[in-house]
Amino acid sequence: MENKHLDEQIAPNRNNSMSMNSSVTSQLSSAHSSTFTEEKMIEQHFLIEELGIPYLKVDQNLHILKWNQAFLEVTNISEAQLRVCTLEHLSIDNSFILFSLELVQKALITKSKQVDDFEEDEMLYRLRVIPFEEDGMVYLVYEDRSLQRQFENLLTFHHQMEAVSHIAAGVAHELRNPLSVIKGFLQLAQLTNDHQKYYDTIMSEMNRMNGILEDFLSVSRKKMERRWQSPVQIMNSLIEIMKAECLLHDVEFNLDLAETQKQIYVNESMVKQVMLNLLRNSVEAFGESNSNRVLTIKTSVQEENYIIQVKDNGKGMPESVLNQLGKPFFTTKERGTGIGIPLCKKIIEDHGGNFKVDSTYSIGTNVIVSLPLGN
Repeated sequence: MENKHLDEQIAPNRNNSMSMNSSVTSQLSSAHSSTFTEEKMIEQHFLIEELGIPYLKVDQNLHILKWNQAFLEVTNISEAQLRVCTLEHLSIDNSFILFSLELVQKALITKSKQVDDFEEDEMLYRLRVIPFEEDGMVYLVYEDRSLQRQFENLLTFHHQMEAVSHIAAGVAHELRNPLSVIKGFLQLAQLTNDHQKYYDTIMSEMNRMNGILEDFLSVSRKKMERRWQSPVQIMNSLIEIMKAECLLHDVEFNLDLAETQKQIYVNESMVKQVMLNLLRNSVEAFGESNSNRVLTIKTSVQEENYIIQVKDNGKGMPESVLNQLGKPFFTTKERGTGIGIPLCKKIIEDHGGNFKVDSTYSIGTNVIVSLPLGN
């Protein structure tokens, strides 16, 4: 067979942009639906050769008509073989060529462009096979995506390590709340010399700590178990803890719970985590100069949603801080982890609810949690 190897060869550039490769192959694909002649199309897309993109042209009988240097280097096939062998013959001991052959045959049968990925060891190529009905020719363009795959794997590893960091910070933050409650109740027990009175609450918080650890350990294994529960009962179960926390920090505690027969579909432990996080944030928001410290928790039913507001008259936040509040690890507290608010927001949103923070500097903060109600 006459050597139809492209006359002008330009050595492939190994630092080519992946986006340029995709652009060129997309142009070649679009030419499939045009009325361009074969030679015009090849001339139009000679940029393939300049970019060092492996390229092959065969006829409907699988005879190899044209190729470039990049194709030779990728396949380790000699020009002598290409001149005398069909694509089918070359595929006998070459999985890469066999993959190409199968895609070409499919393109000839369907008379449509075929795109698929070939992966072997660390090599990843995206093959585009474009048949032309006018002359029966088929064009094969190989896009090297190996480097992109390596980058994606590296990025995945980075994200995994970042997730581990988030989880570690989250565990530390979530355990701090029950530990603070236990510490507070032990102090109260010492002051009143009535340990039995606070025993049940302390044990409950210790069990909650264990539950938090279980939740974090199981988060990758299964979804959090949820069930229909009364939001009023959940809030009532937190009253004693909330009162004690406010008492320890000299904060006036006001509670206004709206009654409803409807229920919320939630994981009770997670919702309690959110409420206690918000309570602790509010208590910590009071500065030393705050003499009249007031924390108000108010619930209401609005448009099939159960609304919980946690409002304090603490220091409040300027707009610059408020805009950063939802970002992980952002904190203005000396001992803060910056994970509490983002975690609360995610928990509520995972339950189909909404989480909003309104704050005015030197006036106070109002956190609004909304959870959908059902029968």
